Amino acid sequence: MGKDLKKFVNPRFMKTIDLALLRRLFERQRPDQRGIDMAVFDGEDAEARDALLDFFSGPETTIPPGLVADLHRIAELGNENGMRILLEQADRRGIVLLPPVDDEGQPVRIDPKHLALLAFLGHEDVFNAASDLLVLELRLTLTEFAGADEGVEPRLTEAARREFEQAARELFTRDLQGGYCRLAWYEDDDEINLVVTHGTPITVITAIEADQERVISFQAAGHAVLTYSPLTGRLKVGGIAEARRRDFAEIFASTMLGQPDFFAGADSQNLYTLEPIERQGFEFVVDRAFDPDIERAQIVEVQVDRISTDDEGSVRVHWSMVARDNRDSALARLAETTRGIVFGPDSFRIGHIVLRLQFRVPNGRPAKVTIKIKPPSTASFKRHRFESRIMDLLRRNGFCHDREPAEASVAAQ
Repeated sequence: MGKDLKKFVNPRFMKTIDLALLRRLFERQRPDQRGIDMAVFDGEDAEARDALLDFFSGPETTIPPGLVADLHRIAELGNENGMRILLEQADRRGIVLLPPVDDEGQPVRIDPKHLALLAFLGHEDVFNAASDLLVLELRLTLTEFAGADEGVEPRLTEAARREFEQAARELFTRDLQGGYCRLAWYEDDDEINLVVTHGTPITVITAIEADQERVISFQAAGHAVLTYSPLTGRLKVGGIAEARRRDFAEIFASTMLGQPDFFAGADSQNLYTLEPIERQGFEFVVDRAFDPDIERAQIVEVQVDRISTDDEGSVRVHWSMVARDNRDSALARLAETTRGIVFGPDSFRIGHIVLRLQFRVPNGRPAKVTIKIKPPSTASFKRHRFESRIMDLLRRNGFCHDREPAEASVAAQ
């Protein structure tokens, strides 16, 4: 069984889980694809738990794929962080996730795994919302698009939701990922977060059952993430193939904003630059003085490209070199080991840098965040924490292109 499932379905879990919940989990599967004789739940408690532990101790290929898919989803939220998100989402809906009771009618103390299973089986809307928010927390590499204007509010209506789902469904179907699509949105300060749950390409495996080979297929769920800021007119898209992210930006613009081509401007992805470093050279130091809680800001990696530029402005990269230094400055390390690097259109450019920031955290160890900036459109980092402060640092150091909305509007026409 996969490592995450082995950690989830472990002996301690099997000794304490409410067997009625586990029975309901098996009953979700088709009778011929449960992989176990359901009569085991009618026997002695201890014998049932031993039989189930033996069942889950085998390789993942011996467990019905539908059950595996359910367990993976539950395991993702079966931890302290997942428990926190589940309780928050239940509270927002006025739902109390009631634990099972013992023989004396007293509530049984449950751990995060039990709570995740309880929500999965009894409160689908709470579980789906928590699962979506977990996807948002884990997002890392996003493609950003600057819109034609600022202050354009999205249409958060059921009609817009259906339009979005239909357009996305057609896109997934063309990519042979099936026609399933579920859209949910969550407001977070000045941003709107959208999570699109969809099918992925069919997986076909050969399983062994009763000494016989059997070919089975299943389709796992995937998650696309879109985050839109009406204030700045920027959209971030992740969780799907990069080749499809512009398509999703257009779907969002057409259905949720009612403005086709809103993100189609010629400079819609000209968002980041490393020109401040190229102008100043290897002596460049990241300015963090404006934020006293940023204890340290290092450039721990830098890539330099040898380039040439043709008459039409197209850039060709001939070769690259990468310098890394986790203790000091990768720029200083590069300066020590190279000579004759001059930045310009027919000489060198900086291809990317990796920043490492250390934030002061009250009553805790400093938090470290790594950011990779690769012009013109990528700034990669875990977005769920310190995002606004990181973006402020990038702007103050000149790493962000501040586009004029009017210029973008002309470009989009």
